Amino acid sequence: MSKAKQKGTAGENEILELLQQAGFRDAHRTEASLESHDIHCAPFTVEVKFRKTWALFDWIPKLRRVAGNNPWVLFAIHGDRRTEKGRKVGRVAVLDAEFAAELMQVWCATVSSRGRSDGNTNDTQHPAAALDGMGQQDPD
Repeated sequence: MSKAKQKGTAGENEILELLQQAGFRDAHRTEASLESHDIHCAPFTVEVKFRKTWALFDWIPKLRRVAGNNPWVLFAIHGDRRTEKGRKVGRVAVLDAEFAAELMQVWCATVSSRGRSDGNTNDTQHPAAALDGMGQQDPD
């Protein structure tokens, strides 16, 4: 396996672990043959990029096409975390703006309904349950 492929696999595994720790227990890496769909985490289409330079405007159209009507997330990891810049950038997520606004609205409603301002929850229900139906197109 090439060094670039090993790095990409390491990045996918890092994000997979993050998703599983967040409660997405069924999340798993997909076959390498699936275009722009590194991790299966229904209903989300998830792509992971582990690079020093990011080509977001090249990656996003492809990811949108593959996702169809499903919400998508692009996780980007700085490719050299040994550098100061790499450590400061770390990992980020890129979302469709409308979906990000929906997430912000749900987060605020959840925090408000619990009377908290710190975002911490003690609920036994997984936060992803609040996302049910988000990012889906409304039938007209």
